[in-house]
Amino acid sequence: MTISFKSIPQCAGKQSFAECCGVDLSGDLSTQETGMIKAGLLEHGLLVFREQNELTPQREVAFNEAFGWHDPGQGEYLFGFGAPTTEHQVSGGAQLPDCPQVSVLGNTMLEDYHGIRNTQLTPVLGFTFSGWHCDGLHDMHGGLPELTTMYNPVGWQTHSGGQTYFTSGVSAIERMGPDIAEELRQCVVAYMRSPNDEFPDESRRVDSGPSRMIDDGTRRIGFAVDPNNASAGLRDFQLTQEHAVGGGRHKCIRLHPLTGQESLYVSPAKAVYLLDAESGKIRHDIDETTKILSQALRPSAKKGIRYEHEWREGDFVAWLNTLVLHSASDPSQTEGRRLMHRVRLSTPKL
Repeated sequence: MTISFKSIPQCAGKQSFAECCGVDLSGDLSTQETGMIKAGLLEHGLLVFREQNELTPQREVAFNEAFGWHDPGQGEYLFGFGAPTTEHQVSGGAQLPDCPQVSVLGNTMLEDYHGIRNTQLTPVLGFTFSGWHCDGLHDMHGGLPELTTMYNPVGWQTHSGGQTYFTSGVSAIERMGPDIAEELRQCVVAYMRSPNDEFPDESRRVDSGPSRMIDDGTRRIGFAVDPNNASAGLRDFQLTQEHAVGGGRHKCIRLHPLTGQESLYVSPAKAVYLLDAESGKIRHDIDETTKILSQALRPSAKKGIRYEHEWREGDFVAWLNTLVLHSASDPSQTEGRRLMHRVRLSTPKL
């Protein structure tokens, strides 16, 4: 079969995402196939590959390395996020011992899964307690990932819930008000500091608790007491400018070097304030920043506009972090056993 792309029915007229047909990712990709898939990712931002039932962890990694976006020198992986291993263990995920680029997420007990033994996976965060983001923005300074993939292995079908939400950052520019877009072109987000590949020291972690998000996962109203119960209220934690000292700083709107497209490139849950891109001075305080980022993103985050991917066994989804924002749905809405693979590799640092 020849590779082809077709529109995802739920995305028609709303998102540019596509289904990629006619390719088996469990085998070696030809040069032509690799080129076509790369072009498809750049055109559509997100591709869904169905019935990839024989996909192995090694082939997942091979896919992520096929397009030349990864850092060949990367040797340490924390939750697939491109940071060195530390004593901090991220709830909900575990790395495959023989293929550490692959993280396993879910809600089940793994007695022996690809070398992961006697490990209980516990889901955390999601739409209410994290919301929309682009991978790497808040926990990396350089080498931010271009590509992320997720895979639903055969034998792990959730009864209901567990969707992953996606929306185009390119279309978000078109949907937001022109005044907001023009303002964000002049801004850089200062994010909360976090242990990362430059500074893996755990003392850098800001003990705020999970961000409590409203307005379709776009606006932070505080930090939650209990990440599994929104009704438990908010912590007595006051976010200040100091919490951004040493944190990542990244442009709100990114110009993609290959497509020439502008894309909204933000993670509102971890944003502290907006800086002037030229002077480096604070342009919008914490409250203003929260409001502006929500106004920019919400028109693209609403139900009926966003793409809610309903996972099937064998689904493999690949997207460009630089062109697409995503969010997990709330784990509390998931019924049945859930297990997913995720790969997110660093890019070379400039």
